[in-house]
Amino acid sequence: MLCPKCHRPLADDSEGPYICCADAPNEWQCLGCGKVSEGFALPYGRCPDCGGELQLRDAPREAPMGAALHALRMAFEIELGGRAFYQRAAAETTDPVLRQLFGRFAVMEGEHMETLSRRYHIDTPNPSPEFRLEVAALFADVAHRPEDPENLFTIAIGLEERAARFFTEHAESAPEGSAERALFRELAAEEREHAHMLQTELARWRQGRAGLFGGGDESIAATSPDGLMNAAALLLQGHEADRIALVCGDQKLTRGELRDRVARAAALWRQRGLERGHRVAIKLPDGLDWVVAFLATIWAGGTAVAVNPKVPAPEWQYILEEAGFTVILAETAEDTPSPWRERVVLVDESRHLVAAMEPMPPRLVDPDTPAFWVHSSGTSGKPKAVVHGHRFARMIESVSRDRLGITGDDRLFASSRLFFSYPQTNSLWAGLKLGATIILDPRWPTPEGVADIVRETRPTVLFSVPSLYRLLLAEGLAPGIAQAGVRLCVSAGEALPQSLRDAWREATGLSMFDGYGASETLVLVLTAREGDDGLQPSPGVKVSALDPDSAADGRPTRLRFKLDCQALGYLDRPASQADSFRDGAFCPADLFVATEGGGWRFAGREDTLLKIKGRWVNLNDLEERLSAGTAGLIEGAAVRITDADGFDALAYFYVARDGQGEAVEKELATRSQTLPQYQRPRWLQPVDMIPRTATGKLLRRKLAELLGETA
Repeated sequence: MLCPKCHRPLADDSEGPYICCADAPNEWQCLGCGKVSEGFALPYGRCPDCGGELQLRDAPREAPMGAALHALRMAFEIELGGRAFYQRAAAETTDPVLRQLFGRFAVMEGEHMETLSRRYHIDTPNPSPEFRLEVAALFADVAHRPEDPENLFTIAIGLEERAARFFTEHAESAPEGSAERALFRELAAEEREHAHMLQTELARWRQGRAGLFGGGDESIAATSPDGLMNAAALLLQGHEADRIALVCGDQKLTRGELRDRVARAAALWRQRGLERGHRVAIKLPDGLDWVVAFLATIWAGGTAVAVNPKVPAPEWQYILEEAGFTVILAETAEDTPSPWRERVVLVDESRHLVAAMEPMPPRLVDPDTPAFWVHSSGTSGKPKAVVHGHRFARMIESVSRDRLGITGDDRLFASSRLFFSYPQTNSLWAGLKLGATIILDPRWPTPEGVADIVRETRPTVLFSVPSLYRLLLAEGLAPGIAQAGVRLCVSAGEALPQSLRDAWREATGLSMFDGYGASETLVLVLTAREGDDGLQPSPGVKVSALDPDSAADGRPTRLRFKLDCQALGYLDRPASQADSFRDGAFCPADLFVATEGGGWRFAGREDTLLKIKGRWVNLNDLEERLSAGTAGLIEGAAVRITDADGFDALAYFYVARDGQGEAVEKELATRSQTLPQYQRPRWLQPVDMIPRTATGKLLRRKLAELLGETA
């Protein structure tokens, strides 16, 4: 049996307690003020805040319920409200020093939310009008906008102190010995600690000493010895000016036209107040305007942020208050609240404004200066903003050229939208660097739409995800992909089952290239041709096992990837960054098993290895055993469900072709009986569709919620 945290072998296969220090620091609670501290030891066993006696919390913290959950939601609302206050003030101030401080205070609130989410095991919720009203009194006395940095510090300290009083009052009114009383005391102590931290920083500020809030995007030091650069200029340099770079419907841009338009758009952003480190949101469907705006932001020295044009309103609000955009390029301003609405530039208007501008030269910056964000797919809560520096462009094409065999003569099409790092990197950025033609489609991807665009534009390389390849097969559209001239099919974004790979080759005659990458690495760091023994390290990528002993013994381990274009880190997520970026390498939560041929076989994520009836179950393997070759089955997914008696069991959700549901259920039931007892799904549940993120990632938690009440 392997530990579910560090994946080292445990003594036996029993269900008894075990100890693991991986990602699970001890928690100490002060018997005086209620503050919770984390670590293996604290000096003299005393609270670092009030000096009170500390008590070790032995039992793992349970997810809050009922009134305790209500208390925690209020805490999130205070942090969300604080971040909104600071980011809105940053948007309205004309003082660059205040803007910098406002931005850093907003980051502070984001870091506080990460602490809450990690400590209490719940995701950051969407802003709630109900809770906002409940905590609105905390912000009621902010009668005027801060006029100087010291005034801002005073207001920030006041907000933290009032939040501490707010939670203290709720603790005193809660029943003695109740969970909510204890939680309110913890939260009050957290807010007092935040106030003390700000008081310390104010003192440092008055003395002119460097402190926590003296930095920010605009003060990033030049740390690279490689000299200054601009990623957008690097992507667009070289190759003939009259070579077609972009195709979108009946629109085309040559490389020369694209470079000129990017330089003009950059001048427009500078006219709109864009400075180094400022952020521009591109909230558009894929198209020429998207590419021009994104590259122009980087060209001008800003930070580009691609936003799903169909983003739900609560998530858009969250991103706005996280980012503090200087400019937002969108089709409409109606779905953007003030004060951000005043920052919106409508895309139709922007075309005329860009054409009237004089081109500006690219702004050269240090390679580690932020160039853009890409949001991770968010399968387990709020998406993380992954920050990439300008150096990403130096070797962004190497995997495409040296492993996939893509050249400047290819025509590239990706079915996923450009706000997803997989198509953005492998089709757009690598394609521009190699001089290839990139085909864009503003429509939301469907099997029929992808088949149409392939037939009309005749790409030679198709980038897509397993779920869409599966749907193309199910609807009989796969043979047309090869007939339209596609020579190479690349799959990434999620695990590629061997059964799907075999079915695709049989239907099209094309082998499929499997790849593994992440928003943090941009490129596919592991790739596999047909016949390879597992996923092989890509050119320019150094791969090592986080646990070499487990790898040598054939047990699952996390991997470390080191490459030139890996991210600088996460925005506002210091704990996540410490876990994922280790020793200069990126270390995702995915698990791999070493193969004899020097490759790696994907073994699932840490949250897909479950313990059922005392035995470990790999959900990815279970799904493949149930679905491979099942006639009439389009796709399926397995999840863990806790039943009414509190025991964990498995459920398998599936989508069947019309008219074949009964036959599919019968076949799945038969296959289930051939599995070991602990692997058998208790529920076989038909659904109309499997829920996924906007980037196509499976949302297991949504399926669990669907069946949870019934179970």
